Amino acid sequence: MNQLQNQKLNHFIITFAVIISTLKWLMMLTANRFLIFISVVISIYLLGRMIWIGRFKHLKRKPRTIVAFWADILLLWVASLPVGLFGLSSFFKVAFPLTGDQFTWLTVNRHWLALLGAVIYISLFCWLLLMRHFFVNLLAVPETRFEAAFKITAKSVSLKDLWFSIRLILQAIVVITGLIIALAGVNYLLPLKATLVISEGIANLVVPIIEARLFLQLFALAKPGPVATFKNCFGYLTIAFGLVSIMGINFNSQTSKPAQQTIIVHRGIINNNGQPNTIGALKRSARHHFPFVEMDVQETKDRFFICAHDDTILIPHLGHREINRLNLRTIQKYHHVELFQQYLQTANRLGQPLIVELKVTNQSDRQMGSRFAKAFGAEMLKQPNMVHSTGYRYLRQIKAQYPEIKVGLVTMLNFSDLSRYKVDFYTLQHWTLTPFLLRMIQPQRQVYAWTQDHAFSMQRLDMMGVNGQVTDQATQLSRLSMNPSENNWLRVLNLLIIYL
Repeated sequence: MNQLQNQKLNHFIITFAVIISTLKWLMMLTANRFLIFISVVISIYLLGRMIWIGRFKHLKRKPRTIVAFWADILLLWVASLPVGLFGLSSFFKVAFPLTGDQFTWLTVNRHWLALLGAVIYISLFCWLLLMRHFFVNLLAVPETRFEAAFKITAKSVSLKDLWFSIRLILQAIVVITGLIIALAGVNYLLPLKATLVISEGIANLVVPIIEARLFLQLFALAKPGPVATFKNCFGYLTIAFGLVSIMGINFNSQTSKPAQQTIIVHRGIINNNGQPNTIGALKRSARHHFPFVEMDVQETKDRFFICAHDDTILIPHLGHREINRLNLRTIQKYHHVELFQQYLQTANRLGQPLIVELKVTNQSDRQMGSRFAKAFGAEMLKQPNMVHSTGYRYLRQIKAQYPEIKVGLVTMLNFSDLSRYKVDFYTLQHWTLTPFLLRMIQPQRQVYAWTQDHAFSMQRLDMMGVNGQVTDQATQLSRLSMNPSENNWLRVLNLLIIYL
């Protein structure tokens, strides 16, 4: 590739980064589902266009060539979704629809599904890297057949080439991580609005460029020239940086602002001040007068609701057994457990509002929510007690009998279009929480994050704009200084969640 071709390719890469930033800005601005679909189509086209320019521009546009090429691009696009896709994955992964039952089933079975998915994904991704020469060999000569291209590629497959590909990916991850951490450090030392705008502009322009060059090296098998060649694009880069920075200012205006945090005591304990989900711990924690105590409830086989977090309990000579397959008498024979009825009455007497997590397993009875509402609905209404759960069906059953009781959806992983569910609030797992997910839900409904026990995580989530936090360290959260003007570096650091 000569210098002129390199410059043209670099111009396209810069344009590519600007368009990607524009798509993210528009999605954040509108939170429109149709626009998200359009962004999916545009991102696939841009990825294909870039690789076509980088390697296959000379090919004749025969139908067979075009079909084979776009099949390759679609495969690359799908394979890139779990690892950021230029920062677009954080938008796309919370936009696809699931029914409430589908969401619950995926959440309850997340452990084996995640393990299976990881094995399949890693295997396919390694296969893709090993066979990365395949479509190049297929398309290099339009007359080449699939079998011939496969044989040619198989001869070049080696662990050395796989390690080369993995090394390129790791290098890109290190560079992106280092860049964002460095920019966060600058904002920590210079906590100014201008510093934030410049830092986000740099990240939102440079990171997609780094990822675009990685795609070219891996799958077009063509180096887009050394980074130094971008010096010939200085004017173009400056204009692109200006556009991305201006969009960044507007992007930030659409993100949720830091809010007064609703402090929620996780499992009824503060700094290990008692046994979780017990009346004794509730009494000690209630003295602090935090807005809510969160606790866990399970239904036994004989339809009693007990205070317990884990789905299983150890029974001598039988091992771990699921609580909803055991009678209360069997459980009480080996373990001390609190009945939820007594726990709720104690909380009401103490004036301590609860957020009750109704635990769900694959064996949970389909009418569990209705029974919970019938048994405790009137008592729940004596103060602003709420219920949350991963079981959407059960939340709707409670709401049908007692519309005044606020119900919320709990997530273990943040995926699918959560905003479509008919709930009053959300309790979202904090590691995969993104600004766009908050944008989809707020301000109509409250978003609480769980479970973070370190000051860094607490401040990061406050800067992201959650309404409250579920924590084992409630007193630490209450004493924490939340100064948005001094914590812009955390907003920059949140870019790691978007890009990696």
